Amino acid sequence: MIEALTRRIWTGRVSPESTVFRETVDTVAAQIAKGGAVILMQDGETIGSGRWVAVPGPGGQGAWMEVKRIGVLPSYTGRGLGAVILAGLEAGGMQAGKQGAQLAIRADQPRLIDFYAGLGYAPAADVDLTTFNPLSPPPFGMRKIF
Repeated sequence: MIEALTRRIWTGRVSPESTVFRETVDTVAAQIAKGGAVILMQDGETIGSGRWVAVPGPGGQGAWMEVKRIGVLPSYTGRGLGAVILAGLEAGGMQAGKQGAQLAIRADQPRLIDFYAGLGYAPAADVDLTTFNPLSPPPFGMRKIF
């Protein structure tokens, strides 16, 4: 369900080179097994999701989480639901003992920098990603300490 929803969310919104279009049910399940996920529903319809995976902290120190694939269906954007999903992901990470979160913003989505900054994330040039995309320009890394 999450793999199909994610594909629906991102189709037409990000470059066809995005790694989202190379994900499979198995790769998504493997990511969730290494962390967790949030599914957002309204009136029985699945409208958004996000996931996280466990990663080492800055400089390889500590237990952190990498936030991945937060999104809502296009008809639900602009309602603050991304922040709701992120809060759920962070709560899951904190419950699992994570000390902070990192994420990456695609170069073609710079408006998200201010969105995440408003939620406590700061620029971090040294963010190591679990999924690297050599077909796209380097993303913008951000980090938040819990």
